[in-house]
Amino acid sequence: MLAYVVGGIGAMCLIGAMVVYMQRLFNPAPVGIARAEERARIWSEMRAQNVDVLNNYAPIKADLGVYRLPINQAVELWANLNREGNAGGHAKLIERLDASLKQVSYE
Repeated sequence: MLAYVVGGIGAMCLIGAMVVYMQRLFNPAPVGIARAEERARIWSEMRAQNVDVLNNYAPIKADLGVYRLPINQAVELWANLNREGNAGGHAKLIERLDASLKQVSYE
């Protein structure tokens, strides 16, 4: 009987040790100052690369009348469309989308 108790306790200790080992092996290190600085550097580089896209007009599909707006103007436009509530703004956007996607019928 003593052998079963000692064997059971030994098995539980072995399983516990394996759990602790696996947690230490597979848990990533917490985000430290170096990782935070790397993320900030990547973010600033990405922001610098996209400054033209965020702040200038450009044609996307000029033949369909689709153009890129500066982000500030797009936010203002969205806010003005939704001033009367989501339903009205949503309906106006759907109308504009349908109008831009109309294909010419050659019948």
